[in-house]
Amino acid sequence: MPAGPSTSSRSFSVGAQAVVQLRDIAVWALTSRGSDLARRIAAELGATLFLPEKYAAPSDEQPFQHFSSAFPKNFFRFRHHVCVAASGIVVRCVGPLLRDKTTDPGVVVLDQEGRHAVSLVGGHLGGANDMARKVARLTGGQAVITTATDTAGLPALDLLARELGLVADRPERFAPLAAALLAGEIVQVLDTEDYLWTRLREMGHGDLFERVPDVEAWRDDRPGVWVSWKRPLTRHFGEPARESAGEPAILGLHPRRLVAGLGCHRGVSEASIITFVREVFDKNDLALPSLSALGTVQARIAEPGLHSAAAALGADVTFFSPEQLQAVRTPNPSETAARLVGTKSVCEAAALLLARTDTLVVTKTKGVELTLAVALPAR
Repeated sequence: MPAGPSTSSRSFSVGAQAVVQLRDIAVWALTSRGSDLARRIAAELGATLFLPEKYAAPSDEQPFQHFSSAFPKNFFRFRHHVCVAASGIVVRCVGPLLRDKTTDPGVVVLDQEGRHAVSLVGGHLGGANDMARKVARLTGGQAVITTATDTAGLPALDLLARELGLVADRPERFAPLAAALLAGEIVQVLDTEDYLWTRLREMGHGDLFERVPDVEAWRDDRPGVWVSWKRPLTRHFGEPARESAGEPAILGLHPRRLVAGLGCHRGVSEASIITFVREVFDKNDLALPSLSALGTVQARIAEPGLHSAAAALGADVTFFSPEQLQAVRTPNPSETAARLVGTKSVCEAAALLLARTDTLVVTKTKGVELTLAVALPAR
């Protein structure tokens, strides 16, 4: 099959943090003694150092007048914050800033002697637990970790999912699943393509989970993890009141494996594209979080609705020349497409080129001003 796109564009996630280039670690101190320790830590971690004006050296140390204003200003500019300060001071600053544990930075607090490095906020997804351990090793102190799964020696499913590139359909369901593990319940795992199961066993946690072989063996009355690029086909899937009703949590973890080819009219809106993609995925029981890329014809490279839709869907968008698309054999060629954009197939050919395969998961589906096809690259 023809290789590679002629033009490609990388999409970016939507939100405040996408605008600012995130730096890794900020280290803060409030006292003279704390500043000495903060300098050592910042040097070891390659971090940006923030110190009160009267202690900051006029080199690469960042001076501030008031921690209460400087810290909030820089909170979302870094992935991690290490504060040599009293926990109460940091808590009062951090509290109003917290938005979502999936995106909030991790915060570690330690005393000025370096005896205790406390993972304060963002223990798992914010990386504060690991940062607390790292800082404690540097200072010869003790990491203080209070997340229940860590203290109980249980797997942190949210961290494991991120490590394996699996996207949660409902991130809030990590908590009830952790509660089930803490209560000694066996969590069922449906993972027919083995994205998660082997890793759980390698970590020594196989006895905490039960692998179910297929959909027929899945039980809705037990907590479980569904790992697939398909939607969880369960009786209660998608009902927000599920946990509050006391029923076991079911979490979908989706590998970003699917690619979609898209044909569209000029001037198509972001909302129209997103709605159509959702409809096609729902109709075919595909998990939308598994969508990793969109492909289309080069003639649509200047369509703002296409770019913004790809960004909102968290997908890259790739543009192919008519010659590349025309060279692909597809099941549903169109003379209309050939007349308008120079190729008999846009969506099916683009999907096959992206996936580097000759098989479609979903053949061309027509909408009012859109067409869509879906393919699955080989692992």
